[in-house]
Amino acid sequence: MTAEILPSESLLSVYNFSGRLKETDVNFHVLKLHDSFMLWIGTEPAKMDDLSMAMPTRFDSMPLGTQVLGESTDLTSTSLAQKLAKKTGKQVFVSFNMAADSELVLRVEERVMEEMMMNPDKF
Repeated sequence: MTAEILPSESLLSVYNFSGRLKETDVNFHVLKLHDSFMLWIGTEPAKMDDLSMAMPTRFDSMPLGTQVLGESTDLTSTSLAQKLAKKTGKQVFVSFNMAADSELVLRVEERVMEEMMMNPDKF
């Protein structure tokens, strides 16, 4: 008796996009997993100084969020992860690796939301 091996669809995919925001070239990398995704944001591709995670819960309308890696006083990635988890209903990891003022952070969020509307299957 021989076993038949059938191909299966990958549950992992990578998607990249970028934007020129407030005179800064910002790179975005999405690693889509089974029921979650990780979003890396930065200007230097080989840098990961920050990581937050958020996930919806049935106990609160605002998803639970926590910082896993990085400066605990900077809540930029945690806030964005919570917004994305609320919008998608998925567990979300966000790594925000650039110095940004509040206006640039807002533009980054707008760019992510725009990309999610154009390519929802990538998140």
